[in-house]
Amino acid sequence: MGSPVPPAPPESWLELPDGRMFWLKGRCAIGRQADNDLVLDIPELSRHHALIGADGGVYVLNDLRSRNGTYVNRAVITRPTALRDGDEIQLGPVRTRFRCKRRWFGGGESTAESTTTLALNQVQERTCWLLLVDVVGSTALFSRLGSEAALRQMQAWITGLRPLIEKNGGQINGYIGDAIVAYWPEDTARGPQFAAALQALTAWRAASPLPYRLVAHYGSVLFSRSELGQEITGSTVNVLYRSEKIAKGFGAPAMISQAVVDTLGIGGQCESFGRSSIDGMSDYFVFYALPEAWTLRD
Repeated sequence: MGSPVPPAPPESWLELPDGRMFWLKGRCAIGRQADNDLVLDIPELSRHHALIGADGGVYVLNDLRSRNGTYVNRAVITRPTALRDGDEIQLGPVRTRFRCKRRWFGGGESTAESTTTLALNQVQERTCWLLLVDVVGSTALFSRLGSEAALRQMQAWITGLRPLIEKNGGQINGYIGDAIVAYWPEDTARGPQFAAALQALTAWRAASPLPYRLVAHYGSVLFSRSELGQEITGSTVNVLYRSEKIAKGFGAPAMISQAVVDTLGIGGQCESFGRSSIDGMSDYFVFYALPEAWTLRD
């Protein structure tokens, strides 16, 4: 029998300082010389500064004896270092962020709840607006176009959608399955920023390479770190994940919770979808469409 084939790492990329996204394809040499896969023509970088390679289903970062060092989350690395979603990579003065898709848990639970039990001193509680944006019909897309063409469309979708979130004060928590999950902490962001992001996402539908559905909620969120990267957990997060299925049942391209309506002060502007129960919760939740004035800008 032949040797077992090692698992391929999940779809991954680097978010560069100028906003570009550099997609990883197994091996990526980084430096200022032209023979690197990712060329960063910056004097402080070494000609061959660092190497990212696939190893056992994950990406691993190596420093190539660079002059100004390679750092992960502000700590210098001296040995091969496995990368997690959201890790900040610093090469001399250049800061990039490593991103990778995570597994989608169909039941709606967050990944941290499924994999890790955390001590209380590792958890930070913050009040946030939450957003989940999910591609509609991704399975059919891959079947119709084939893996490579569908992947290119997914990459174009992520590239176009990401700035609509970040330029309006949002922070992307992760890419889970074919969905993007983002948050706006109330201690650093404001309701009008979140509202502007929802409006921008509505207006972008016509230009988007793929159709998508969005759901939004507001409440207390627990932040922690696990082997997967930054995690957000708690009942507010569970409602967000599970409401995506409810929105699909309503046939809604966008759906927001009562808590979002109240905090944005848009009561009376939104049509109600009615009450709905959520698996595992005793309360009923009321969900709404976005204000009609926002959708008319589409």
